[in-house]
Amino acid sequence: MKVLQVCNKPPYPARDGGCMAMAAITEGLLDLGHEVRVLCISTEKHPFNHADIPTEILLATGMDHVFIDTWVKVMPAIANLFSNVSYNVSRFYSPAFEERLVAMLQAEHFDIIHLESLFCTPYLPAIRRHTAANVVLRAHNVEHVIWSRMAAQEGSMLKRAYLNLLAARLTRYEQEVVSQVDAIAVITSQDKDLFEAMGATIPMEVIPMGMKKDALPHPELTHGPLHIYHLASMDWQPNVEAVDHFISNIWPKLHKELPHLRCHFAGRNMPERFKALADANLVIGGEVPSVVDMVADKHVMIVPLLSGGGMRVKIVEAMMMGKVVVSTPVGAEGIPYINGEHLLIADGPVAFVEALKRLQADATLMQRIADNGRKLAETHFDQQAVTSRLTYFYRSIS
Repeated sequence: MKVLQVCNKPPYPARDGGCMAMAAITEGLLDLGHEVRVLCISTEKHPFNHADIPTEILLATGMDHVFIDTWVKVMPAIANLFSNVSYNVSRFYSPAFEERLVAMLQAEHFDIIHLESLFCTPYLPAIRRHTAANVVLRAHNVEHVIWSRMAAQEGSMLKRAYLNLLAARLTRYEQEVVSQVDAIAVITSQDKDLFEAMGATIPMEVIPMGMKKDALPHPELTHGPLHIYHLASMDWQPNVEAVDHFISNIWPKLHKELPHLRCHFAGRNMPERFKALADANLVIGGEVPSVVDMVADKHVMIVPLLSGGGMRVKIVEAMMMGKVVVSTPVGAEGIPYINGEHLLIADGPVAFVEALKRLQADATLMQRIADNGRKLAETHFDQQAVTSRLTYFYRSIS
């Protein structure tokens, strides 16, 4: 099978969950013996660098890119208020990218056109004109849900109205797209339900994020004062909102109850206002060169997410590394967990503090949850098994 994977950003380096998910598709398909070509959008936020791509991947896929300036600009954003077009999506359209995409479609025959995220769908008309291949949308989440949840958390009436406008336009756009692609590969069963509620009748399959079982170390947890961490890209608003919520509403109570507990926040584009709050117990830094090294001495990953959608790839990564996860219900969406067995759910500041106090007081509980979480990750998110399901889904729509 020959697949053209169209990405809304370079899969490498694996700087965030989206990049990791796309790279897993590329590597999984190649490992199963399929031919894969990759064309991606590069931006100032996500630049393309040949040195970031493993040599064997670059040679196998001929990974190429076209730069698009996707920065939000004041005047175009204001002008967009008087149109019915989704500004979130239209920023990813470029005639130059379409030209490169068409050239690939004319030069080679593909069995599947795999679109990574809603932001690659503006190219659907061009794809339909130049190939009869089936088009599969890889929906990393249901985009309008993210913006609706952010609007619900926004205190400013003006900002809330604008976020609701963006959400409404994304809703209309997503409803149109589900009638234009041949199939949708969703990350979670919740997203499948949401697409069906929007009227989608095309084939859909839940294809979660895949990871290689033995790619990450998973030593037993050490004893002593809890060391917790949060690792996420801070150029995504739901993550900024989550960190703000934790530092403002949870950390003061937590530090009072567990004064020896240490907390480490890290991530690309960490706002300076957060860094200014750091102290001996609260470390707040930027992007880390190695996730494995950063989390080596940590016990618990916290996910205080209030909005967002899809599945948190970092939760699967943490489980694979034998870490305990304490998350809000929103943060843990898409993970087939049992609360108290695979992770701990904390809905609100008091629940977060109580969950971490339980783990500090009971090392046996902490190790049991860590072990169960890793088993869950290995069972449900093994890359080879996930990619096999995806290729079977490809064939089922042919």
